[in-house]
Amino acid sequence: MASCNDNPHEIDVSSIELDLTLNRFEQDLFTCKSPQEIMALKDKYPVFYNVYTRDIMPLIPEFRNPSEEDRAVEFYKYITNIDVDSLYKLASRKFGDFEDYRQDLNTLSKYIYHYFPEHKIDSLVTFVATFKYGSIYIQDYDMFAVGLDMYMGRDFEVYPLLDPQYYPRYRIERFEEQYIVPNAAKSFLYYKLPRGDHETFIDEAVYEGKILYCMDRLLPNTPDSLKIGYAKGMIEWSEANEANIWGYLIENELLFNTDKNDYITKFFNDGPFTAPFGNESPPKAGAWVGWQIVRAYMEKFPEKSLLELLGNKDHQAIFKESGYKP
Repeated sequence: MASCNDNPHEIDVSSIELDLTLNRFEQDLFTCKSPQEIMALKDKYPVFYNVYTRDIMPLIPEFRNPSEEDRAVEFYKYITNIDVDSLYKLASRKFGDFEDYRQDLNTLSKYIYHYFPEHKIDSLVTFVATFKYGSIYIQDYDMFAVGLDMYMGRDFEVYPLLDPQYYPRYRIERFEEQYIVPNAAKSFLYYKLPRGDHETFIDEAVYEGKILYCMDRLLPNTPDSLKIGYAKGMIEWSEANEANIWGYLIENELLFNTDKNDYITKFFNDGPFTAPFGNESPPKAGAWVGWQIVRAYMEKFPEKSLLELLGNKDHQAIFKESGYKP
């Protein structure tokens, strides 16, 4: 049921009975006084304990076949490291009880349930993992996990100390709390719509456009800039230059380019800008174009459901039927 405002994607989800249970794994972990207490966390976190110790933070390589005792000893060393403990305390101070974010993520979960009723995401875990992951969707258990240390703010004093090869400035610009909910939505959507082997530029563009259009539906009140990860002014630049972007793609016969390394590198990879369009352009211009194509398609065929859109694997047909031409 749509609500009474100008946003066609905003719906009334208040009747959906869903309440995210929040567990603060980082608080339980960093207050442990011994390796034995760490091992006991497995009782409270039967799913996330293994995800954290084996996947997010594998302090001991799995090929060594470590015992649970070995893992717990290494994690006790980890949490008692003065720098790591300081990071935990700073994150705790910043995020407090996390209730406002829990409520926003709960609304996201209701939207997900509305469109995908087979997914009732009712569990939320927070953690600190020294800049490994910001958002994880654990599909087998319909659980969101949020790495608090990835949202400390672009001016957080530790971020400039990280290896710029993995944490370039353009990426740090997005280490803001406003990205917690959009990143959670994206982690779910990339699971729901796995990346296939796309043959052409337009196939890749429509795939990314599907993801971003789904975010339109799941996050109707979220700015477009947060959905795609653009800094201030980049959406406006894209809109002002939409015809020029499209003209460049047509003129250079790039829509059906099959050189994947070429089109992914130039138009879809993250970065400070999209190289063919100059240093003032936003990154990932190919994804932005795909977003506009899918929006045009769904506006032209409003009777189509989100599931029908995701189920249509003929991305070139979606492009042609959209009639997109800025």
